[in-house]
Amino acid sequence: MAKEDLKMATIEGHLDFDSNSNQVTLHHVVDGQLEVHTTTILNENRDFGFKFPVTTPGFYYIDYGQYNNRLRGQVIRLYLEPGVNVKMSIQEDKYILEGKENGHNQLVQDANNIVNRFREFNRLGARVTYEDFYPFLENEGIKMVQDFKSRIKTKDKDFDALLSLAVQADFESECFFFFRLPRTAHPDKENRPQIYADLKVDGIKFSDENILKLDNGFKWMSGYFDYYRYNTKRDSKVEKIDIINNDLKQISGNTLKEVYVLGMLKYLRLKPEEYKEIITPLYQYLTSEKSKNYVLEYEKQLHKEEGQPGYEFTYKDVNGNPVSFKDFRGKYVYVDVWATWCGPCKQEIPHLKKLEHDYKGKDIVFMSISVDKIKDKQKWKDFVKSEALGGVQIMADKAFESGITKNYEINAIPRFLLFDKEGKIISTDALRPSSSLIRKQFDELLGLEK
Repeated sequence: MAKEDLKMATIEGHLDFDSNSNQVTLHHVVDGQLEVHTTTILNENRDFGFKFPVTTPGFYYIDYGQYNNRLRGQVIRLYLEPGVNVKMSIQEDKYILEGKENGHNQLVQDANNIVNRFREFNRLGARVTYEDFYPFLENEGIKMVQDFKSRIKTKDKDFDALLSLAVQADFESECFFFFRLPRTAHPDKENRPQIYADLKVDGIKFSDENILKLDNGFKWMSGYFDYYRYNTKRDSKVEKIDIINNDLKQISGNTLKEVYVLGMLKYLRLKPEEYKEIITPLYQYLTSEKSKNYVLEYEKQLHKEEGQPGYEFTYKDVNGNPVSFKDFRGKYVYVDVWATWCGPCKQEIPHLKKLEHDYKGKDIVFMSISVDKIKDKQKWKDFVKSEALGGVQIMADKAFESGITKNYEINAIPRFLLFDKEGKIISTDALRPSSSLIRKQFDELLGLEK
């Protein structure tokens, strides 16, 4: 091997099946998530290859199209370091290592086989339930992970520690992810294998920065917090504005905290009022150029529509009378875009009624715009009457093809909009009536702050 090749890592591969793609992507890990390293095109024999310098040994991932959220195909994770020359043949559900310069990748392949076994229970359309998963987890699954971790004993201690951490991250992430997919049978929240109680930590859960060297590092952290936040018995609703601060109590180290905060800001899709409430104490963690640039662009986007004229519409009320947006100049207008078939919309109605009652006589109009289909107009009228809905009740003329839904790109409901007294936009994705911050915002607008 030439001297310069000692600093290089090489992958030579062949696809033994038709992957419906003519390219292969090599991913690396940045801040606990996959990013594209490079992409190559398959030749006429479906061969591919990569050769590049490796300064820091770590995990890389071969993707021929199987890294699809729906497919969740086999994991092909490789540990690359200078001088490694991986030769492989890839089949649809497994891959075969060839050659004698694969480094630690035979052991890594064993780890991949374990996570691939768990993923059989975590694919859309797999048609498995807790009745299938629990017995596997409690018997074969846990033992598989424990036995494998006990035999990670190479002379490379850094590699051993990273692989052991990766196997634990794979295991926990798949355990938590199981409850995020639709199933045909559901256990009670109290009916969970003991391992879920054992994985819960009261103090610091995440402190090893090597988590950020794993493709699922961020997902491991967010999945852990999501599971214990939403899949255990709780008496009160968890507000988005409390989520990050609560989670940070179980993360140590500024680097991990920064990555987690940045990832959660992207994930939570905070509304402007929520963002304003939460961001100030988080600035202390967002110190890198990457974070600062993200926050700068994020804040620009949050307020890009503010002050723009609202879409002018005219729709009919339950009595067939036309009602126009311009009719309410001189008052703030809070709009609920909803439908009678929408469960989450109906859940907001009691909160909306309470707001209407508490702000009666103030300079704010509560308007509900139904996007039910025209053929269901009578159903909408009956619902308005039976539920004694207040405020201004009108129906859009073409359901989701109406002007208001197209103008504000509304493709999911409920959606709330807020306009000032001149009909200009305050927010086209406003706080819901159930939000703990909605009254604070209304009081500030109406000059009612104490």
